[in-house]
Amino acid sequence: MSLSRTRMSLRLDELRDSFDASFSRPPPPQQEPGEALLRLRVGGAPLAVRLGHLSGLHLMPRLVRLPDSPAALLGVVGLRGQLIAVHDLAALLGLPQGETPRWLLLAGGTRRVGLAASGFEGQMRATREQMKPGGSSASHPLLSASVLLPDVPPLPVLDVDSLVRKLLEEAAAPQQGR
Repeated sequence: MSLSRTRMSLRLDELRDSFDASFSRPPPPQQEPGEALLRLRVGGAPLAVRLGHLSGLHLMPRLVRLPDSPAALLGVVGLRGQLIAVHDLAALLGLPQGETPRWLLLAGGTRRVGLAASGFEGQMRATREQMKPGGSSASHPLLSASVLLPDVPPLPVLDVDSLVRKLLEEAAAPQQGR
């Protein structure tokens, strides 16, 4: 009887130690399937943006318009002690500009750029199989990929990094006639 009791006691000690040790280990990493995307409305059309290419999404703060600025530059906003130039995504992509932009997407590294969208429709995930290079019906160079989901037309994906590079290059270029 004492031998079986000793075995049981040892087994209970082993189980207790294993249970206690499980709390000292970090949880296993959980990989969400696919890439996180934001679904937006720009110029009345649906559009996706890779969440990893943005540094923020905000309701549009008070926008100060700049005189004699290009049509795509809506103005500047003050956000967390920083002045950020806000560009209209619809104008940059050649889409109709009927709706008032209500959302501000922040992109870029240390030199932040604001991109204005009229609607935010949610977040989604797309697997590699659902992300197809090219194939966007809008055939704009900044819409370099599409998300193919069942029973839905292809959703164009904006290349935010290329757009930010282009905007920063244009801002750094010498201005003609000034």
